[in-house]
Amino acid sequence: MNTIFNRYLLKTPPTCSKICRYSSKSSIYDSKITSRDKYGPNVIKLNDHSGKDSGGRGNKKKKFDASSLLLLIVPGTAFALGCWQFQRLQWKLALIKELEQKTTKEAIEFPIHDIQNLEKYEYQKVKLRGEFLPSKEFIVAPRGRFDKGYKQKKAGLAGDAESSSHGGHVITPFKIENTNHIVMVNRGWLSQSQLHAVPPPPPSKVVIEAVIRKSENRPQFVGENIPERNVWFYKNFEEMANHCDALPVYLEATFESSQRHGPIGGQTNISVRNEHLNYLLTWYSLSAITTAMWYFKFCR
Repeated sequence: MNTIFNRYLLKTPPTCSKICRYSSKSSIYDSKITSRDKYGPNVIKLNDHSGKDSGGRGNKKKKFDASSLLLLIVPGTAFALGCWQFQRLQWKLALIKELEQKTTKEAIEFPIHDIQNLEKYEYQKVKLRGEFLPSKEFIVAPRGRFDKGYKQKKAGLAGDAESSSHGGHVITPFKIENTNHIVMVNRGWLSQSQLHAVPPPPPSKVVIEAVIRKSENRPQFVGENIPERNVWFYKNFEEMANHCDALPVYLEATFESSQRHGPIGGQTNISVRNEHLNYLLTWYSLSAITTAMWYFKFCR
């Protein structure tokens, strides 16, 4: 019977389905038997587990290349930069908090004996005794409004002049008591309609509280000052001091020192550039993406 069956297979090329069907009834098919010499050239080999074709493309495994570790320099560097930006973010937040606390501390006497080193006193609230010199007063405009009174009113009607942010800052020279020192004091903000008739400062000696500030750089899209025409777009202390015969020392009167029906004090705006969070997210994202690319390229 087996001989007849073998002759049939040799004469008629079988299909895979025939071999699979016949293999259950005969001993011809064996997944471990792969020799064509024994059963003829027409026998199809199935489930060949021999090592002859193990090098085929389907069973090929990726070999890990140690040199690919060099590519991890990119995600590693990005991660390190992200950590550095995190430290910078913490430092910047602490700095902003420190500056805000300075403006709320009790005022100290103006450091007249350390007037050459006022930079270290920036945002420090101080007491000034003396008198205003309105004859050389000038206005820096346009300027927004930053006092706490405005923050409470800005939710009101847009047409309300008192809650509008369009106006200017009134800068008045101030002579310090018992000295020949003249400094510049920002008395506060006035709306655009009030700048044509600025209320004068108190005529007698006064005590005011003010915040020491540094000079500012000219913004990119702001024009140059024109001192000879008394036109001021930004605060350049050297130019302002030469114009009003004062020291290049600038202070901003506090909100509590505001004059009734006059300029509104408290225009100190703590503006510190802080982009470290954006940088942090950028570097960490780059690190994660490049790490994933490396993994799928060399480990999958």
